[in-house]
Amino acid sequence: MTIVGLLSTFKITPSLPPWLGYGFLLGIVVSATFYFLFSVTRLWFQVVGGPIPGSYRIKPRQTVALRQAVVDGNNVTLGTAALDELAQMIGLDSVKTEISTLVQRLRVEAARREQGLPVAPISLHMIFTGPPGVGKTVVARLYGAILRDLGVLEKGLLVETDRSGLVAGYVGQTAIKTKAKIDEARDGILFIDEAYSLTSRDGQHAFGQEAVDTLLKEMEDQRDRLVVIAAGYPDLMRQFVTSNPGLPSRFAKTIHFDGYSVEDLLKIIHVMARRDGLNISAESEETLKAFFASAMQRPNFGNARTARTLLERAREAQAARLAPLLGQRNINLAEITHADISTATAEFS
Repeated sequence: MTIVGLLSTFKITPSLPPWLGYGFLLGIVVSATFYFLFSVTRLWFQVVGGPIPGSYRIKPRQTVALRQAVVDGNNVTLGTAALDELAQMIGLDSVKTEISTLVQRLRVEAARREQGLPVAPISLHMIFTGPPGVGKTVVARLYGAILRDLGVLEKGLLVETDRSGLVAGYVGQTAIKTKAKIDEARDGILFIDEAYSLTSRDGQHAFGQEAVDTLLKEMEDQRDRLVVIAAGYPDLMRQFVTSNPGLPSRFAKTIHFDGYSVEDLLKIIHVMARRDGLNISAESEETLKAFFASAMQRPNFGNARTARTLLERAREAQAARLAPLLGQRNINLAEITHADISTATAEFS
């Protein structure tokens, strides 16, 4: 069409055989017709029977087959890559159950809509509570991917932020900064870590409250294109929710992440090692159990983060042990020995 428009503008009349001219014109008409039909088909389900205010819906153009399976002794929902990955995570039984229940609810509400039955609005905003290092950010990323796979969110990307990413140091700038972060997360998940710091009683409280007010308005205005997850320690998050009358209604669901057990941490460090192409010797099991049991009593215990730090220190000990032997044959570069683990655990003392 662009070529035809240019020829018409400059009054250029190309000399073509009649059959070629008719064929060219027919090709343009057919292409335009197919493009129009494709556009209408792609947008049809998003226009007809639009969503009820405050609700999310599964788009009929995307079908997800879910199935039930038993993972680590728990009955969980599988079906999409993100759901499967969540189900395979170590521990987090209550979290898996909550997400699985929500997925089933979304599918039932979608089926009711298709049958013309009333559909109740579903709030997908959440509060994640729990200690550090228990997978809150990972689960938030998978939650966004699950909603994308179900057709609820267009992209399902995760944008992680905290107070510094939302609050500015000057009057009138916080709302702009918060809106920019929300725009970045549109069609996905906005994950606010340590969200309670927005309402902390300090000299910057007014700026933090401005961020909360802006967030509440955008959560309402963009309820079909934005999911917000606020995360932090349980007691502080309860104070956060009660600090503003609009917060309890926006964050209707709270999911608590329990700290990992010693057995969970053993599994986690072995999984981390395998992903790095390493294996931890069987002789190290008792040392690892004793270390995690002791570390859990410390105030700065980081759950999976502590396991990752321990593995990194064990790799440093392995490197110090193997570096002088690199010229020799048959060096096992994949094994983390009991001596490596003992050296790593001693550094935490």
